[in-house]
Amino acid sequence: MRRTFHDGNVTRYPESHFLDIVVDGRALSDSLPGSRGLVTPLNRAWLPGVERAIDELLGVRPADGLDIGRIFLFVCGACGDLACGAVTARLQVGTELTTWSQFAWENGYEPPEPIENAPASLAFETAQYEDALAGAIGRLRLLPYDELAHHGRRFLWPWQWGWRLPKNGD
Repeated sequence: MRRTFHDGNVTRYPESHFLDIVVDGRALSDSLPGSRGLVTPLNRAWLPGVERAIDELLGVRPADGLDIGRIFLFVCGACGDLACGAVTARLQVGTELTTWSQFAWENGYEPPEPIENAPASLAFETAQYEDALAGAIGRLRLLPYDELAHHGRRFLWPWQWGWRLPKNGD
């Protein structure tokens, strides 16, 4: 996902490279209404927070801003903030099956809005679900990431400019 961001006199084009959720060979972002233009919390730009997102998807830790038992599936690609709107689901983790249900659009300040035409539920074998998430950080590290595009201009000290002092006699 690519967007345009104006930072003073500089226009940046940060790209969000993220791991999409694939169900029965089809990207969930293409098939779940309301998720177009959003990204999963498994986003390369947010690598330091991905471990927390994985814990939330596993049901180990509650998701900030959501009711207990709900998880983020898709969030704003610019900031990941709930206030921009997010696609969420009810998570139930069992020994054999992990289930997502009650898909909704939430923003944290209005009541959750059920997503029309969403599946009643999606079920995954718990072992496969956990295995897929276990390798997420390694796969994310392989995705492209342009720190300058995401964090803007940064100050460089003179010794970081790339020039070298001439050697004696040059």
